[in-house]
Parts: sequence; structure tokens; C-alpha cells
Amino acid sequence: MKKDSILTLIAMFFAFASCTNDFEETNSNPNQPETVSADLLLATVISTIANEAATTGWNNGNIVSQLTAKINFTGFDRYEWGSQSGLWNTYYGILPEIELILEDATSEESRNTSYEGMALVMRSYVYANLTDNWSDVPFSEAIGAKNDNFTPAYDTQEAIYAGILADLRTAETLLQQNQVVLGGDILYDGDIGKWIQFANSLRLRYLMRTSNRNDVGAEIQSILDSGNYIAANGDNALMVYPATTQIDSWPVSNSRIGSFDEHRMSQTSEGVLKQFNDDRLQKWFQPTDNPDDDPTLFAGMANGLSEDNASNFNGGANNVSRINQPFFYDSPNSVKAAIIQAAEVHFILAEAAQRGMITADAENLYNEGVRLSFEYWEVEQDVPTYLAQAGVAFDNQLETILTQKWLASFLVGLEGWYDFRRTGFPSVIVPGPDNVNNDMVPVRFLYPDSEQTLNGDNYKAAVSRIGADDINAKGWWDAD
Repeated sequence: MKKDSILTLIAMFFAFASCTNDFEETNSNPNQPETVSADLLLATVISTIANEAATTGWNNGNIVSQLTAKINFTGFDRYEWGSQSGLWNTYYGILPEIELILEDATSEESRNTSYEGMALVMRSYVYANLTDNWSDVPFSEAIGAKNDNFTPAYDTQEAIYAGILADLRTAETLLQQNQVVLGGDILYDGDIGKWIQFANSLRLRYLMRTSNRNDVGAEIQSILDSGNYIAANGDNALMVYPATTQIDSWPVSNSRIGSFDEHRMSQTSEGVLKQFNDDRLQKWFQPTDNPDDDPTLFAGMANGLSEDNASNFNGGANNVSRINQPFFYDSPNSVKAAIIQAAEVHFILAEAAQRGMITADAENLYNEGVRLSFEYWEVEQDVPTYLAQAGVAFDNQLETILTQKWLASFLVGLEGWYDFRRTGFPSVIVPGPDNVNNDMVPVRFLYPDSEQTLNGDNYKAAVSRIGADDINAKGWWDAD
């Protein structure tokens, strides 16, 4: 499946959706609907997207951001990167379902601006991840298979971001009409006010992403002044895992224990968490397993090691801290699939104020971001004391803000990597000693091989624009 072209997947989807047109009426089942309503599709869209955010954060997001490291199967940590075609297929594979929600929500029979707005929000998030991971990607023609266009052109990252931000503004307008939500909203249970906050919080994320290329201060200020953004943890865009069955459980908890134990605390996060006496250390990780060690000893491992060096690091696996066991055994209480949280929103606003893009109190916004992250992780630490420390106390330096934002990105997709590409912070992220990318942190994934085969001309045009199909080819918003 991962090697199949996503173009083929989309083509098959629309071919299947239209195949009943070829049946005789006598072959139709009058008791089975031939279309699926927006409310039924929405739950699938939300769960797919939220689940991908959490699992990507667990696997590649935490690794490339060096919040964690791996003791086995270290290729990704060494930058032996391929196309990540599974992620590409997941995102492009969910787009047709979002399109069906939009079609249903805008039809004369079932017009509903709330579902239309929610679909635009989710679609914007999907396209942002696609372009942030691969740079230029199919956007304006991505769902063209329903019109027999199986070779969509790649849009520039700049154009994609313009479209994403326009869709999020439109989504806010549609959601403000506050039409009733009939079901399917497993994110906010039909609370349209929270969907508006979600839409605007994503706008803040993407405006900041493009802030080195566009003047975005006025739009950020407008959102701040409106107060319609995620300001409290109760408004976070996240999906809870009920864990009543394997299907609705945190996927990592359904894997083998060996897969879980491959992930360890990194020396990078260990250094920062210990330097700041940060109790998130005990929330995320556990002491070493060596019976001869101090039972309160936490020890990280270096990122970017070869298989042999990783498995033997510090004398072996018993001498490196594992991820805390509740992430495996008690996932409903330890893991939620977070798309965006209040802490991140406050750090975005703090950065905007620190850089003079908006008129606001950067220190208050920063301090609240720190407090919200501790609250989210249910860490009982005296926040004023924590904030008074050197290196944590607000000093009007961008790296101070971005370091706390990095810590708060634990399990949130690839956000820590995106911020590092944009700013170079936190500067503690350094390629590991056995990396295979000339001591550079990569900035993108390779395009899937199937794109070269089935969409060759458009693939070549995109590669020509970005310079090379290479993990070091910078996109439009990446730092120079």
C-alpha cells in the first residue's frame, strides 16, 4: 500500500464512488444509502488526522526534535530519510473524504455552514502538513481525479499557504453562522465557538510559519484582539483515546513492548530538563533499569547513533531511561492526540510580541505558555519558582521562548522540527555523531517514488523549482 501512488488511490476512490451510476436500478438496495452524510464522515476525518498527529509525534516528531532518541532502528535519527510515503498516502487519502463533507455540506438538500467550516479547517491542516513536509505538492488539482485528472500539478509552497490561510478565514465566517451540528464532532462535541478558536489558532501557527516571508503582524494582532483563539487547555484541539477496544486506543499501546522500549530519553532533552529542574522529566521518562543505579537516576542517550553504538550506549539499555510506562499501559490517562494546544498558541503570540510584530506583553504571554504546558501534563510544580530560574526567566530573547515552545511540542506532530527549520532554535538540536547528512538537520522528505513514475512531468517541474529532490532542499518559508 505504501508504494502505491496516491493518485491511484484517489482515482480508485472516485471511480468506486461513481460506479453505482452504471448499475441498473434493480441492482440498487433501497435500504442502503449510496452516499454518506457529512456527520458520519467527520468522525473518520478527525480521528485519522488526530491519530496521525499523535503517532507522528511519537515516532518521527520527537526524534527529529531530539526530545527522544532510539536505542534500536536508528536510521531516521541518523537522517537516513526516504519519502515517508505512508504519511503522504494518509494525508492525501483523507482528502477525498473531506471533499465529500464539503459536497454534502454545500448541497441544496443538506446545506450546513458548520460542517463546511469544519471541513475547511481540517483540510487546511492536512495541506499545511503536506507542504511543510515535502515543500511543493499537489494542492489546487489534488482532488482532480474525480474529473479524470490523474496527474495533478504541484503548487508552490507560497501559493499553498495563501490558499490555506484564505480557507481558514472563510471557515471562521462560515462557523460564525452557528448552524446546528448533528453529530460526528469527536473533537468539540458540536461547540462551534471552540471550532472558531481552533481555526484561528491554526491561522496563528501558519502566519508565524510564514513570518520570515510575509508581513503577518496585522492579522495576528486582529486574532489576538478578537480573543477567538485557544486560550485554555479546555479548548485544546485534541482527541481523547477512550481505549474501550484496540480500535479506539492509542496505537502505541497496541504494539509490542519492544517497539515501545526502542524510544528513550535523549541527552538533549535530559540536559535542558535537568538544567531547569523541570518536573516534566518525571512525567515523560522513568529512571534507569539498572538495579545498581540510584533509583532516582535519569539518563538520556545521544541522538543519531549507529545501531551498534546506540545499543551499547552507556553500557546498554538498562542504563538509559525509557519513556514512562503509562504511555504504554495507561494510555487513556497519559496520551491524547493533540493537534494544537493553548501553550503553543501563547508561545506564538509571545514570539510575535517579542519581534515587534504585535502590541502585546510578550513576558505575560510567555509565562502563561509555560504554565499551560505544566497544566496540560498535570505536573505539580511551582511555576513562579520555575520561571524565576536563569535560562527560563523571560529575557526578551527568541531562543528562550522557542526552547519552552520546543518542550511543549512533545507528541505534537512535527512542530518542533518546523520551528527549528524556521528559526534555528533551540540551538541544542545538533546532528548526532553517526549522522549520514554531513552534520545537517534535514528540512524535507523525499517525494514518493510513485510520483516519478505516474506523475513524472509535474514531479520534474516541482523538483526544478525547489532545486532538487533532496532532504536538504529548503522550502519557501525555511530560514535562509
